[in-house]
Amino acid sequence: MVPEMADPGVVRFLELVQRELGAADARLEVGGKDPDDARILFHAAQNGWRVVAVFDAPPADRRALQTRLDSLSETFLSTIDNATTGPSSSRTPPDIVGRRLDDELTRLAERAGARGGVVFDLASPVLWGASRTDDARVDTLLEDAVIRVRASAKELRSGHTSRMPLGSDAECLARPFAGLYVLSLVFEGPLSEPSAVGALLHALPIIERLVLALPPVDPPSGGAKIMRLPQR
Repeated sequence: MVPEMADPGVVRFLELVQRELGAADARLEVGGKDPDDARILFHAAQNGWRVVAVFDAPPADRRALQTRLDSLSETFLSTIDNATTGPSSSRTPPDIVGRRLDDELTRLAERAGARGGVVFDLASPVLWGASRTDDARVDTLLEDAVIRVRASAKELRSGHTSRMPLGSDAECLARPFAGLYVLSLVFEGPLSEPSAVGALLHALPIIERLVLALPPVDPPSGGAKIMRLPQR
């Protein structure tokens, strides 16, 4: 069965593979013999598909690039599975997916005792979703968290939740997921880390599915570091 290649999660995944490995092209393949070309690296997924990265010339550091390709492919395995099992009978419109993502972030913030939550990525100024609030202070805290986490991106580790200060009376939790995205919660006052992290981990699978269901968004021009949150 041919996958629905317009699936936004797969498109962003292949773009990520191409960018992270410095490849000329990236694609999914199924069937046939494994590639036998010095210009190609591939990861054989358990579902029978291959993630293939194509270079203009044989890469110098094949071992390091192969390790990176394997890591990215395993992280996005659920995305590949969803896209290659065939199209669903109906696809949820992007605006509804966006509202559901905001709703999930709002519920997560309440359960975690946070002022708010936001999802963004480390490769563009785009904010993919944010909890609902009428408090301008919360919007400011969320923007501060995005700036702080992006500036400290090297401190983020897959499968780990980082705790970062946002000034004298605020802080945030940041959890990377799906290779490129970050879920962050902001707090003022006392923070119960076990409860907050537990709520975050419980909500993360559905938030990840909603984010990967959103269509790609071209970042605004002008080299902006952040797209401001809308007043809600």
